[in-house]
Amino acid sequence: MRTPARLALAVLSLALAVRAAPARAGGIAEFSAGVGYRVSPSPDERTPTNLMLAGGLKLTDLLRAELGAVGNLADTKGAKFDLDLRGMVVVAPPLFPVYGRGIIGVTSLLEGPTAMNYGGALGVSIGALGVGAFLEAGAISRKVNLPDAAGTGTTKKDTWIAEGRLGIYFK
Repeated sequence: MRTPARLALAVLSLALAVRAAPARAGGIAEFSAGVGYRVSPSPDERTPTNLMLAGGLKLTDLLRAELGAVGNLADTKGAKFDLDLRGMVVVAPPLFPVYGRGIIGVTSLLEGPTAMNYGGALGVSIGALGVGAFLEAGAISRKVNLPDAAGTGTTKKDTWIAEGRLGIYFK
């Protein structure tokens, strides 16, 4: 089976799984699009647009645990389609539209080599009757190939990416 077919099957399976989650008390499903800009180290550059499908469960009135599958599109120079997983803990006070998101994940599942990443985001959400929208901004680490000091090759370096995300959710 070719990689696009495997990816389509994986995304469909995840979509069905997270779509069933809201049927249980305290479940949530989210779909969002994000774009980032590498801010450290130089040279600064835009990162590929990404799409995330996430599902999660309410742990307490204040905390949710979520798992997201992130598809990084090949819309920048030299980028290839890749897949990441993001485990997230969301702190969302019940009566306020502001929330915080802690992120730890695994990058480059298709293109390799895989690496761990971490970060966080702050966001605002608005919704009614179990459906809503959110907007968030955050920072996330990522290992990327950058030119080495001698200029003769590349080396893997830790970078920081400022990322904005817009999405919808179903509770």
